[in-house]
Amino acid sequence: MKAPAGITIRKITRESGEWKTRYAAFYADCELKDVAGLNHAFFAAYAGEEIAGHSVVYYEDGRWIMDGLRVKPEFREKGIAKALTAARIRYAAGRGAKEVWYSCEDGNLVTTCCHLRFGFEKVCKKGRDCRTGAANWYRLKITPALFVKFPGLKPAAGHSAP
Repeated sequence: MKAPAGITIRKITRESGEWKTRYAAFYADCELKDVAGLNHAFFAAYAGEEIAGHSVVYYEDGRWIMDGLRVKPEFREKGIAKALTAARIRYAAGRGAKEVWYSCEDGNLVTTCCHLRFGFEKVCKKGRDCRTGAANWYRLKITPALFVKFPGLKPAAGHSAP
């Protein structure tokens, strides 16, 4: 998937002090999981040198989990969330993921709709209330059909589609 015009999506390759300061400021008003020590990748959307959006994908307890998808208000509705989501799916698929997960409150329609476009489905465990408005888990199965449906969503270089 291509980034919107004027936006570049970059994998953060060096979690330097300067980047950590910008990252902390970007998420200052919310709590994120500490992924240090986990297999993970951060992705940022840049408009020039300004961070327009940010996200992370990490591997924990046998599954790839997407988290921290955030786009600054002035950059919303430009396809940035979709491009960041595609980057995270591509990263996980390129590392052999058969599925990718995320958790979100159903009331967060912007995030939910972004992910549903890719084919994520709500997963309700037996005996657990999976009502609207609660935080629920969503899963995307990585299949060859996913790469057909989204031709721009190719596995990371050096890896093949499952």
